[in-house]
Order: sequence, then structure tokens, then C-alpha cells
Amino acid sequence: MKRFTGGLLLFICFFIGASVIEADSNQLIIINKQTNQLAFFENGQLVRTFKVATGKYDRQTPVGTFPIVNKIKNRPYYTDNIPGGDPRNPLGDRWLGLSARGTYGTTYAIHGNNNPASIGTYASKGCVRMYDDEVRWLFDRVNLYTNVIITNSSSSFEAIAASNGYSAYSKLEAVKVSHSSPQPEDTAITVTATTSYNLPTSFRFEVFDGEKWSTVQDFSQSNKLVWTPKTAGTYNIRVRVRSNHSDKPFDDEKVIPYTVIKPAKLQSVSAEKESQQPVQTSITFKTKTNHPNDNLVKFLIQTGDKWETIQDYSEAKELSWKPTKPGTYNIKIQTKHKLSNNEFDDESVMNYVIFQPASIASITTDKEEPQPIYTAITINATTNDDSSNLFKFTVYDGERWSTLQDFSSTKTAVWKPNKSGIYTIKVQVKHQLSKEDTDSEKELTFIVFKPATIQNLKTNVSTLLPMKNKVEITALAQNPEDLEYRFLIYKGTRLIKSNNYSNLNNVTWNPTEPGSYKIKVEIKHRLSSNQFDDAHDIPYIVFRSIPLDAVLPSSVRIKKTGTIMIKKRR
Repeated sequence: MKRFTGGLLLFICFFIGASVIEADSNQLIIINKQTNQLAFFENGQLVRTFKVATGKYDRQTPVGTFPIVNKIKNRPYYTDNIPGGDPRNPLGDRWLGLSARGTYGTTYAIHGNNNPASIGTYASKGCVRMYDDEVRWLFDRVNLYTNVIITNSSSSFEAIAASNGYSAYSKLEAVKVSHSSPQPEDTAITVTATTSYNLPTSFRFEVFDGEKWSTVQDFSQSNKLVWTPKTAGTYNIRVRVRSNHSDKPFDDEKVIPYTVIKPAKLQSVSAEKESQQPVQTSITFKTKTNHPNDNLVKFLIQTGDKWETIQDYSEAKELSWKPTKPGTYNIKIQTKHKLSNNEFDDESVMNYVIFQPASIASITTDKEEPQPIYTAITINATTNDDSSNLFKFTVYDGERWSTLQDFSSTKTAVWKPNKSGIYTIKVQVKHQLSKEDTDSEKELTFIVFKPATIQNLKTNVSTLLPMKNKVEITALAQNPEDLEYRFLIYKGTRLIKSNNYSNLNNVTWNPTEPGSYKIKVEIKHRLSSNQFDDAHDIPYIVFRSIPLDAVLPSSVRIKKTGTIMIKKRR
């Protein structure tokens, strides 16, 4: 029966003619015994590859080109009488018979199997085994009379196909760019295309700028393009490939979008207030960029050795900063296009000085008030940072301000008042970087008085007088207000009478014993801390009875008016 079937097929083929067994030129199967793989080509493209098992011995699986002459489902395994479709059937349930070695699809075939572990090995008696599910896929796809090339080669499937006259088409596997989109203008971008098959292939690169396609690099063997766009915009990059054996304008193509941006550029950076500002001052930094609607701005500040972001990238082009500590700061402004992959496109650094305003801690004088006129008084001021501050000293005398010392680094001033009164001493301070008239000021009052001075003394009697005469002495002084007087009576060197300071400028004395006396008058301003400011004394000689021509002390002259002219003694 088997011989009859084979003869019948040969008979039919003979009468049908060679055109019936002409191979399907759109499909091709290649089986490489070196790798135990099967490749299925269709319409010039490698569609799919499979793992297979081939002959246990190399000669068992024939080498050459053989057409598929029959397709059988559930072919019985005649050797052991196993029905088709039986799980024990070593042929599986699909049979693609090959016209090989004088057989006509009855001996050699691509078929399934009942031993999946054998796939990928050398295990058959000459046929080509596949996994059942995969041979079913191939069975449904492949046409009768498709050529099957069985070879033992180190070449790729594409190269084997091309060397056997099959017009294999190139297929793009990937198109990669060296810099991910978007990129700024004038960036050199390398476009690399790779194909799925190792075929001699030509590559063509084109760019669409929004209006037209331009060929940047025509078909050549180079699979790379270096493209440097000069103008910002949204582009399409198209890569086309064509096998050297292809009869098409191109075999495959890929189009990738690519955005080119204009890098952000800082046109100006400014501060609302000039550098050298006090702490707690609100300072606004403003920026202008080349394309404000497309650009983002970032503000950083350097404190110590590190940069701190005080406002991250945003569309805000201004920053309000209120420093709380003095120091020399660096303010960095960075900008980038909102699509940029760079950390920044442009940046600028501004130096800014912040200082602590001067504040007065204390004002002191080396002498406590009150003080007499012409006293040298040293005024001393202390501030929060004496080394960086300037000091100004002024005095108000009740009518006008006088500058003792204008702003300087000297924190002391010497004041020598020449008239009495209640003064206001003002100290103004400012930091040497301050643009203000003054940062801080303090005042204190200081009383200055004029020391008391005796102009003359009046007495009602001469300095030579008998006992029991009443003596009246009056001290006359300039500006008698606020003065105090004290009278002391000495007999010889012994103090016999004194009174406390009071505002009475006269005293009455009745001598009761003869002798040599001295009346001393001490005077001082009531604010004076001295024992006395001025003092005069008058000598008196008291007698029981004495001729009028008695000798008087040489320092005393008697006027008829009763006024005693004296030489001052202290």
C-alpha cells in the first residue's frame, strides 16, 4: 500500500509538471544543524526562529535545499503501528514532508515529537523535530513547496538566505541617540541604527523640521549619523534601511521625535538694594532670561562651604530674601529651559554683604556729675561690635548742639565745659558699612556748675577793736544763688567757733577776750564735692584798751568806709 501511494504521488507530480513543485519565493525555512535552530522567513523578513533536534549522526539529516511537498496532520507511525494523534506517536501530530534523497515527503520531514527533552540536541534518525505547539504554528503558516535549506554553518540566517538567492529584507531593531531628547541647540547628537539581521545593509537618515523632510545622510553602509541642530524646534528623525539584495526603495523605517531647545541665558541679575545691608532687611533679587516663558530659575545661597537652595527651579523670576545673620554671602542664580536635562544652562554668582547694625550698650563718663566748669570729662561708649562701628559725640547746652567728635572709630571723647548748666550728651553709632545717618543713639544728662568765688568781705568794724564790740562780716560773691557759706573763728591757731554750710552769707561775733583772732569764710557751690571752692580770712586784734596808734598787722589797711581790703590767703 505504501509503495502504491508513493508511486501514485510520483505519477501525479509527473503529469502536473515542474510548475506545481516550484518553491514559494516569499517563504523560506533554514535549518542550521550547527546550532540546531530553524528560521522561518516570509516576504523577505525573518519572522521567527525555533529550537529543533536533528540527526543523532551528522549524515542522518541531509544537507541541501528541499521543498515541502506534503503537510499531514496526525500521520501514523507505521514502524510501530502507532495511530496518528496518539500521545505515544514520536512524530507528534504535524508532518511537513521534504523531498530529500529521492524520497517524496515520506521519509524526511519537519514534525512534532513525544519527547520534548530532545529538542536542541542531536537525537533523531534524520528528521527535524520541533516542539508540538511550535510545529503547529509553522504548519499553519508555511505553504507547500516552500524551500527548506538544511546546512551546517557559522553564518547568520540572513547571510545564509542571501547566499542562496533569497531576497531577505533588513529590519530595524533599534534606533538610539547619544543624548536623550530634549537637547539644546548646537549639541552634537549621534544617531545609531541597528538591524535585526546580519545582512549587507544601507542606511539613510532624514530629519523633518516641521515643514519638510531633509536627507542628512543618504543610503550608505554607515549606520551612524552625527547631527548638530542649529535651531530650536520639534523634529522627527527618520531612519530607513535597505538590504543590498532588496528590490524595494527601503525595507524598514523608524521615526523618532526629537526636541531641540534654546538654552536658557541670564540676561541680567540685580538686587533691589545694593550690597552691604543690615540683618532683617528684605532684599529682592530679580532676573531676566532670554525666553522667560520657557525658562526656570533657581536661587541658592552659600553659607560657609556649602550651597543651600532657598528657592528651587520655578517660573518665579524674583526672590525675596531676609537674612538674619551678618556675613559675606554668595548668591547664585541658575536658569535652565523647562525641558532641559542639564543641571543648569546658565548661572551667575553675586557677592552680598550683610552686617549687624551698631547698637549702644552703654555710655559712661570717667567723672560723676556734677562737675565744675573747665573739668576735663572723658565720655566712653561701648557697642555690640566696637571694631566695626563708628562713633559720634555731641553735646547740647540748652541752646544748640555742638559736635565733640564726628563719626570715627574712636569710642571716647574728652569734653571740657566752660559754662555751667544742665547738658545733654548724645552718642550716635553706626556700622562702618551702614548707609543710615545713625544705627543707634543714647543720651545722658550731665550737670556742670561754676565754682563759688568770694569777691570781697564786708565788716562793720576795723580789725583792731576793743572787747565786746559786735563784729558783723558779710561775704559777697558773684552769682550768689546755689552757694553755701561757712564761717570759722580762730584764736591764734585754735578753732573756737564754726557753723555748718548754709545759704547765710553773714555772721555776727562778739569777742569777750583780748587776743589775736582770725575769721575765715569758706564758700562753695551747693553741687560741689570739694571741701570749699574759695576761702578768705580776716585777722582781728581785740584789746581791753589800746592807743589808737598801736601797730596793726602789715596786711591790713583800714578805710574810713569800713570795707576791709584783704590779700587772699588759702
